[in-house]
Amino acid sequence: MSHALFLGLTIVGSSVLVCAAVLLLFRALNRDGLGAGYTPDPTEQDAVFIFRDDTLIDMSDRARQLLGSIVADSDACRDDLELLLQHLEPRFADLRANLGRLVALGQIELQAHDDSGLILRASRKKGLTHLRLVDTRAEGALVALDRLSFEAMRQELDTLRDVATHMPVLSWRVNTAGDIIWANTAYVETYTAFDAGRNGLTWPIPNLFDGQAPDGHGRLSLDMGNQVSWFSHDMVADGGGAQHFATPIDLTVQTETSRREMIQILTRTFASLPTGLALFDTERRLQVFNPALVDLTGLDPLFLAARPGFEQVLFTLRELRMLPEPKDFATWRREITEMERAAESGIFSEEWCLENGRIYHVSGRPQPGGALAFFFEDVTSDATLARSLRQEIELGHAVLDGLPDAVVAFGPAGDTLISNARYSQLWGEDPCNNLADAGFAHALSLWKKTTATTPFWDKLSDFAANADPGTVMHGSVYLLDGTTLGVHARRLRQDWLMLTFRPLVQESARDIALTRRHVSALTVPDILHPAAATPRAQAAEIGLAPTRKARVVQHAGSRSRG
Repeated sequence: MSHALFLGLTIVGSSVLVCAAVLLLFRALNRDGLGAGYTPDPTEQDAVFIFRDDTLIDMSDRARQLLGSIVADSDACRDDLELLLQHLEPRFADLRANLGRLVALGQIELQAHDDSGLILRASRKKGLTHLRLVDTRAEGALVALDRLSFEAMRQELDTLRDVATHMPVLSWRVNTAGDIIWANTAYVETYTAFDAGRNGLTWPIPNLFDGQAPDGHGRLSLDMGNQVSWFSHDMVADGGGAQHFATPIDLTVQTETSRREMIQILTRTFASLPTGLALFDTERRLQVFNPALVDLTGLDPLFLAARPGFEQVLFTLRELRMLPEPKDFATWRREITEMERAAESGIFSEEWCLENGRIYHVSGRPQPGGALAFFFEDVTSDATLARSLRQEIELGHAVLDGLPDAVVAFGPAGDTLISNARYSQLWGEDPCNNLADAGFAHALSLWKKTTATTPFWDKLSDFAANADPGTVMHGSVYLLDGTTLGVHARRLRQDWLMLTFRPLVQESARDIALTRRHVSALTVPDILHPAAATPRAQAAEIGLAPTRKARVVQHAGSRSRG
């Protein structure tokens, strides 16, 4: 029994000794191979980092806090050494170059150039790099904070980081030397898209707008390759540098560009218009005019460019005799007021007959926002043409009314186009002034009612429907009072139909007897005198030619119908 107990104690003791030896060996390896003699101290005030090449293998609590804040505040890089160097470079000049000489020197000490009181002590021991960041302004004690204050500060810091990370505005901070020492996520993403993998993100972060950032408010542009991005820039300067903000305004710039192009198009259009344009704002000052206004009115372009008032423009036109002059000045001033009021209601439209013989059509139109637009159009040629055409029409009617025969013309659809005064006297109505006139069908019905029954009207109806242009038709009818009418129908071009009614000779008893005595002369043509073959010619020879009654020409105005 005692032998078994002794054996068990021996085994347990051996196990304890082996475990202790393993623990001692592990601690020795940790000190010699990893920490190189460094043991983390919970009261350590310095930030101590230990690297094997680029790999962080140990650090103090203060260093852990510092690195945690750097990682949370930057999305540019996830490498611990690179993050630390990016954080320290703005404070220590030529940091990377000095650390490059650490292997040869074994130990270096760098002091911050930004008057922050920081000292960086770097040493090389057993293949490990020790970086110790010392704050010389610390008084050797931690700042005492209650837990609620600390939590409030941490929440505020988290909120500020979230804002900087998610805001769409590009924001970056530069030091007094002009180097970027901080940039938000939007800036980093924009640079990544701009760089397109050519150079990668380096430190200090390159300035996207190098050479064009204004000192204050302005616009920045960035050529992204397939398009140009625009930003509205603002800067807030302080003693340690400046904070920059760049807000994307691509849509605003596109809108302004489209509006500018539209204004250029409208300007070119207005410049080529033959109609003069004058646009007055709500205060009745000239804002827009085109070259045609200068050409038509003779106004000085410099005078118009000075944005004169509405009345001032009219006064100048009056001095240039480009306004129809009333008899007195008071009437003219009253007409100006009435002209402006009429234009505001959109009913102003006049023709100005000027002393030089020109005729201008002037109209006014209200515009959105209370503005007024006046249009000046030279209608001299149109007015002259219209006057000449009106004179020709009046002359044509006068000539038709002066004919002894009754004349009427119908269109292709049978509508009455024109008639003369003799036709109205003969048939008792004026078809051109009768709005209810039914054209050829109504006229044919009237002719049948006022004449003796004859098949001529049916033949005339067929002729009107089927005759070719240039063909003619002759006939005679008897009015109910016994008057004989000679009817002459001709198909004109464009299927117009013209009819002429001429009263024939009214034969008395004496004339009838005389006619009978010369019946042989009327029925047997003289071969040697062909002109006697026609009844009118023979009647002229024997004194039977009809005598025309004198008539008074009456002009009833334009009788043309559309």
